[in-house]
Amino acid sequence: MAKTCAVGKKIIKDGKEIMVCDESRAQLLPILEQIQDEQGYISDNDMQKVADRLGIHPVEVYSVVTFYSFLKTEKKGECVISVSNCLSNEMAGSEKIVKEFEKKLNIKAGETTNDKKFTLERISCIGMCDHAPAILVDGKLIGDVRTEDVEKIINGQGSIESKINKDNEGKKRQGPVIFSEIEPYAGLKKALELGKDAVVKTLKDSNLRGRGGAGFPTGLKWELTAPEAEDKKYVICNADEGEPGTFKDKILLAEYCRLLFEGMVIGAFAVGAEEGYVYLRGEYKSFLPVLKKELVKMKKAGALGSGIMGEKGFNFDVTIKLGAGAYVCGEETALIESLEGYRGEPRNRPPYPVNTGFNGCPTIVNNVETFVTVTHIIAKGTDWFKSFGTKKSSGSKLLSISGDCKNPGVYEVPFGISIKEILKMVKAEDTQAVQVGGASGICLPQNRFNRKIAFEDISTGGSIIIFNKKRNMLDAAENFLKFFEEESCGQCTPCREGIPVLLEGLGKIRNGECTEDYMSNLLSLCETMELASKCGLGQTAPKAFVSILENFKKEYNLVKY
Repeated sequence: MAKTCAVGKKIIKDGKEIMVCDESRAQLLPILEQIQDEQGYISDNDMQKVADRLGIHPVEVYSVVTFYSFLKTEKKGECVISVSNCLSNEMAGSEKIVKEFEKKLNIKAGETTNDKKFTLERISCIGMCDHAPAILVDGKLIGDVRTEDVEKIINGQGSIESKINKDNEGKKRQGPVIFSEIEPYAGLKKALELGKDAVVKTLKDSNLRGRGGAGFPTGLKWELTAPEAEDKKYVICNADEGEPGTFKDKILLAEYCRLLFEGMVIGAFAVGAEEGYVYLRGEYKSFLPVLKKELVKMKKAGALGSGIMGEKGFNFDVTIKLGAGAYVCGEETALIESLEGYRGEPRNRPPYPVNTGFNGCPTIVNNVETFVTVTHIIAKGTDWFKSFGTKKSSGSKLLSISGDCKNPGVYEVPFGISIKEILKMVKAEDTQAVQVGGASGICLPQNRFNRKIAFEDISTGGSIIIFNKKRNMLDAAENFLKFFEEESCGQCTPCREGIPVLLEGLGKIRNGECTEDYMSNLLSLCETMELASKCGLGQTAPKAFVSILENFKKEYNLVKY
């Protein structure tokens, strides 16, 4: 059932006095974000006022405020400087940047200057791993930061610019699907010609699978949502790419957002939805003007709004909602909880979003890359799409490649490409390991570089982190575990309690205190977490840890007998 506000304002209906909400609970997060933007924090008094406004208890507001890292209960400095400490940034020297800021500001990370002008903090991945070290300054993404830039940033000279599109300057992006040529609205026009059922059938025949890593068949998801129902239906785009080392959506949002929105409109046509939402990660707030401008253009072109492309009764609009700093909201049910105005905690499944999603109604949730791919498939056909990739993994994949290589960046490759080919493509030398799938993925040693990116071999959301032979892989394991410890919602015991134990075990391994029995217990705990955790965060948190221990046991003499 959909969740609703308990109380609000009194009205008279059928001669009886009842309480109703004048605003939806779903407005809670946007209201809190507005307060945060205006005054830099959310006070107890603010929480009481918001609770009264929405007709909910103040403790519910407090619960939401304290869940999201971008919402603060205490005022920070006028300027907040956040240095990314995800693994790719750490490898590029982010800690040197932190130390330089500490030196210039005369504070430690996590503190605010006495004059209240600056707050310095560490933050996880901000989608700039190809331009590491990277920082956020009051929401502005800045990459390729060097120690000599720190004073300029503090002085606000404006000489340090965001490098979001630096890797696209003077060259054309290339790729078989995403970056191939396509006429504006060709996909949408073709969808209207085909009809609803044929659109779903085309996607099923194309063998398109979700590009977030799990790989659920897109056509099947839409088919399960499509049947006629009394409930409203929704289309949601998951633009909350928070996986460390992943930054492909940044490019799609900045340069290809029309294809994203067009894919959402096609989805709305196929399943019969009139409302759509883009859940945009808070770190990408600077993209809002570009996205909103494109939505306006689409309405003027008749590709959004009422009577889309002259199709009577086909009405669909898109609203952009900002996340507030919670990695777990990349999980689709946690994302829906967040959209509804709650803590972004994953739901029990079943039921699934296709029948019980946003506001308790049938909902399709796909990520940015998937919707962009849909637009191309509908416009160009199933045979064209299946001509790329492998028999079981049709089409292409966007890879976010960072770490120890000469040419980090976003690459579109056909499924079936090997790790060895990827390393050659980005000019990586003296490589000892490759992390595929970010913190929740697996670490491959040199003798497994013949493995391929494909659903039948290695499935990935897109993150590829490269390590040369100078790197200590235990540092990588520690970085990933600390990330998960910070991002765990704490809802279930295996994840909440298990990750700190793994970190403790890693310390024992470093100190040469790990016995064979203790190692066996750690691996048994990892298996328990994978089986018993409620959502993908806890289920995948041990994967990198386990693969690093298994593949580099000899190199680090991990077990003391």
